[in-house]
Amino acid sequence: MNIAETAAYLSSGNDFILCSHESPDADGLGAEFALATALSALGKRIRVINADKHSDSYAFMDPTGIIGWLSAVTIDDAEIRLSTIILLDTSDVMYSGEAADRLLAKARDVLIIDHHEAKGRVSTAKICSMPTYSSTCEMVYRILEKLGCDLNADMASALFAGIVYDSGSFAYSKTTTGTFEVALELVKRGANPTRIHGALYESSAIGTLLLRKDVLSSLELYEDDRIAVQTLTRTMLKETGCLYEEADGFINIPLQAGVVEVSVFFKENEECTLRCSLRSNAAVNVAQIAQSSGGGGHTSAAGFKSPYPLETIKNKVLELVKAELAKSRS
Repeated sequence: MNIAETAAYLSSGNDFILCSHESPDADGLGAEFALATALSALGKRIRVINADKHSDSYAFMDPTGIIGWLSAVTIDDAEIRLSTIILLDTSDVMYSGEAADRLLAKARDVLIIDHHEAKGRVSTAKICSMPTYSSTCEMVYRILEKLGCDLNADMASALFAGIVYDSGSFAYSKTTTGTFEVALELVKRGANPTRIHGALYESSAIGTLLLRKDVLSSLELYEDDRIAVQTLTRTMLKETGCLYEEADGFINIPLQAGVVEVSVFFKENEECTLRCSLRSNAAVNVAQIAQSSGGGGHTSAAGFKSPYPLETIKNKVLELVKAELAKSRS
């Protein structure tokens, strides 16, 4: 489905439940808030329910408090069966966590809206996958444009924050002239870039600063410092009193060094689930590495969940990254 077809489908429906991936980030949350607010204004019945609670640092993106999570809401199967699930910012159903079984498996229909390559499809799902867009928030802006929705300042701010987050403050390779055009329109509608940047990157608690120190102390460098590896453990979270989500941006720190081409971040959450995130300077395709382990993403930003012990998956990822580095040099 393209943008126009997606807008037409949303216009024709009445009951929607919006959700995003596990540990939702600014792009997923911004898309949820803006789309839910717009559809509600059109008279649709809307719920927003994620598998996990989002970090308090993103509270500014949901000023009306419409974004819920499974452990804090009540919803019965009858309501789910009447609804279309809109899965935002992930094309892999299993990345929606507990929502996959609690919501998506029981819904009347599923619509996926994402800017990554479509993966892990539900056979009956409708998919709007636009890999050329910087973010899901940029896609949602274009969908709302087709719907003829009037964006208020809160919606504009949520979408702008999501675009800033997923485009690396407009620095990543998928940032286009269209991205800047959308950003300009959002600023015209009330998004304040200074306030949003401060809320995203300059409002951390001291605990987050201490967690960053612990994670950075785990830094390992390989291949003449071209590969950087960091590790976040459950113990670090406990000792600093931080939530797993508060480490979202740590993966980008090693890339501040000019020689580092690939940053790898192994993250263990409170339940001991291990995830691997990868970032690159675009010369190395980290999406291929993530896909080989059942994950996904795009060329310069990808990730996957691992059932293996840390040292096992670290060795495997290092081998794959080294191979991709060698290909990029050939």
